[in-house]
Amino acid sequence: MGYIFDIDDETVWSPSLRAGALYVGLAEAMARSMKRPTGLKAVAEDMYDIDLPTFNEFTGALLEEYFSSNHAVIREMLRGVLLASLVMLQRGGVRSVPENKEQESIWSTLHDFALSMPT
Repeated sequence: MGYIFDIDDETVWSPSLRAGALYVGLAEAMARSMKRPTGLKAVAEDMYDIDLPTFNEFTGALLEEYFSSNHAVIREMLRGVLLASLVMLQRGGVRSVPENKEQESIWSTLHDFALSMPT
């Protein structure tokens, strides 16, 4: 049994219970620290609908936080949630591209990261 993350009734990620709970917990903590909503809406304890516009804004804020921080530990904590969020956005039909050379480092890892995210 695992979690389900849906965008418009399409499953964009179906991780194990542990991975799903960890993602939600980290995303919610990051959202609180940035004072913004995640766009994750609990349907059941292990099932979330994703409000695409809000989630897209949340992910954009994560991206901004990641690249504006010079703190190695904070960047690494943000990185996992950021990558998973970008993959879910792509699977939900949002096409995004890096805005500069620095951001290419994140986009270059998305394909391989996505392979570890079952649907």
